[in-house]
Amino acid sequence: MSDFYAAVFGAGICGTAIANELNKKGKRVLLVDPYVSENAPGPPAGLVNPATGMRAKLCWNGKACYDALRNQIETLIEYSGCNDLISDTGVLRPAINEKLAKNFKKALDKYDWPEGWVRWMGEEEIQELNPEIAPNLGGLYLECGYTVYVDNYLNTYRKYLREQGVTCRYEEADYCYNSSSGQFTIEVGEEEITADHLIVAAGYRTPEFEEWSGLPLEGVKGQIVQFEAQEDLAWDHAVSAKGYSMRRGKRQLIVGSTYEHNFDSLDTTEEAYERIAGKLDIMFADISSKLTKQVQMAGVRVTTPNRLPVIGRHPEQEQLCIYTGMNSKGLLFSHHVASLLTKHLVDGEEIPEELNVRRFED
Repeated sequence: MSDFYAAVFGAGICGTAIANELNKKGKRVLLVDPYVSENAPGPPAGLVNPATGMRAKLCWNGKACYDALRNQIETLIEYSGCNDLISDTGVLRPAINEKLAKNFKKALDKYDWPEGWVRWMGEEEIQELNPEIAPNLGGLYLECGYTVYVDNYLNTYRKYLREQGVTCRYEEADYCYNSSSGQFTIEVGEEEITADHLIVAAGYRTPEFEEWSGLPLEGVKGQIVQFEAQEDLAWDHAVSAKGYSMRRGKRQLIVGSTYEHNFDSLDTTEEAYERIAGKLDIMFADISSKLTKQVQMAGVRVTTPNRLPVIGRHPEQEQLCIYTGMNSKGLLFSHHVASLLTKHLVDGEEIPEELNVRRFED
């Protein structure tokens, strides 16, 4: 008998979600990641915004994804007793040109929005809500949108998983598959641990796992900047308009992001800063002079051809699984998609074709 039902490599947004879903099914889980801890630095914020892109399209399985994430966040808030995981203040999407105004109004009728999620705001109403917003033609206000403080969220999540019985090891590990026993052997430190399944949830490091190196995944570098205002900012909501901004604290404003398809390192650059400053000017009328740059950060998101996650079994080794390709909706997708992979592994349910890793087979 194996020590664990599954070993999950990667304790970020995907890894924590799949570890949690399997644990809820009563499965023993080993969570491995040498790059994090329960007090790790990380992205300061992420946006939960189900109205995607210039057409404000309702994201894939929007209600199911939203509810699954929200339920887990509420669990973590209750567990931690802290109010520093999210800012539940909505997302404003101002229409900064006629094309966006047309698209946004069309989206209100085109998609089956859950009640209370989204509404149209006129220009005067937006100006009253946020006097700093740049000139616009009205826009969408997503009552359902919110900001997640990703560093606090993930650190709290890892602690929660450990206390729920998940074995968490924040150190280097190697693995191999033993065909005679039908198990994976994982070497962690001085230990050898066995698992029935191995799930790679390593984000942009996925190609480092040789078995998955041939997937059509693209890493897109994104840089963000955290600014500090001279005085308390007069609004709490996030803003999304050819860029995004999120609030953290009374004076902090996080602005992003670049989308760099060709990059040689994860170093931050002055060119990216200038582009982000340009996005700031698009969103707000005259705020640049009131802000001071605090920190600039870079990370990599993993994209797929259809902009949807990748889950499933390896075509040659069915006990080797994958969960990656979260694109720009990692938080929103995370728990619902993890539940689909869990139901496939534990209950034998089929994976939706648009998510299944086998969609990339010739």
